[in-house]
Amino acid sequence: MTNRPSDPLLAAGKILSGILMGLTGLVTIILIGVIPILLLNQADFAKAVVEHGGDNASAAMAASIGLLLLAAAVTATAFIFFRLLKDIVNSVGENDPFTLDNAKRLSTMGWIALAFQVASFPIAGLVAYLGTLVPLENLTVDYDFSLTGVLLAIVLFILARVFRYGAELREDVEGTV
Repeated sequence: MTNRPSDPLLAAGKILSGILMGLTGLVTIILIGVIPILLLNQADFAKAVVEHGGDNASAAMAASIGLLLLAAAVTATAFIFFRLLKDIVNSVGENDPFTLDNAKRLSTMGWIALAFQVASFPIAGLVAYLGTLVPLENLTVDYDFSLTGVLLAIVLFILARVFRYGAELREDVEGTV
């Protein structure tokens, strides 16, 4: 197999997926890092809740931590999505895209795309709940179920089948030679 390092599309795919992996990894670390800071500053958090018209700082703290954990789970899953994409781009660069590994990667990416859509429900619910606990003027819930995300998942599942079929055909051809 030959490597095609000069292919600008593959180079852009590698660079972009690497950048997105870095960003999602960094955001995940930041989101998780905020949790102990919140816990260590509970008195200040409770004071801020009361100053903004809230009366249940404990519930607001729990909702905030839950929201941070959910957001961290989403960004960590996005990191995995981009890692799988980078692995696929690398296999294309090695002229070996039709493998069962890539079929599994595409299928996993499809499930992740669906998980993003499902995760938006509890995140929107927690933001709305937090809004009832701490009536902030600028806190809004802008929830929009994306058919584009569902379509992406369907396309990824179909591509997984195409890659699985291509890998099986390749094994058949290699077995007959």
